Amino acid sequence: MPELPLTYLFEPQRYQDRAKAYGSCIGGRRFAVAHQTPGTAITGQTSFVATTPTFLISQAVASHRVVLSNFALCQDGTIAGGTIHVALVLDPTNRYSSGGTSITPQATMSDSLESAGFAFRYNATASSAGGGADAPRVLYEWTQPAWLGSVFNPDLHDGVVIGVTGSLLVYTWASTVAPTWIIGGFDLMEDA
Repeated sequence: MPELPLTYLFEPQRYQDRAKAYGSCIGGRRFAVAHQTPGTAITGQTSFVATTPTFLISQAVASHRVVLSNFALCQDGTIAGGTIHVALVLDPTNRYSSGGTSITPQATMSDSLESAGFAFRYNATASSAGGGADAPRVLYEWTQPAWLGSVFNPDLHDGVVIGVTGSLLVYTWASTVAPTWIIGGFDLMEDA
């Protein structure tokens, strides 16, 4: 972090605005997920299907919970056919089944030796959802017009958490032509 005056800690608005991000970063447990080959486009779907999320964050019996702070998806490549839908689903079970492409989460502190306890994949196959206490919850569904270069960037204010076992599934779809994305970044942290 750039040198800041000691008064930084005594400026309440400034400290509160950055306290969680800085605290998790300095502790080595804040991670960013972006494709490590810049410009790699990822294609969504043409309809909602519960077993084909565009992005899947999952873990099974980990030692930390995973907190999703925010994420950004940038439209690129082929323009989607119709309105784009984005749904964020929280599931208390590990829904990863097979396939997909894995992206290794990167620690946001340069000298951190920590590695993430969760997995991030795109275009993976998810297992069928359970019922009862194991039923998934659709937390949010957003729509966005399709145009090249637009950015979808919901700030979740560290308000979505996977327990030590669980999944976050992000579905993206448009009716006739699937949306194409560049991952602007997923900002995640692990807590106790």
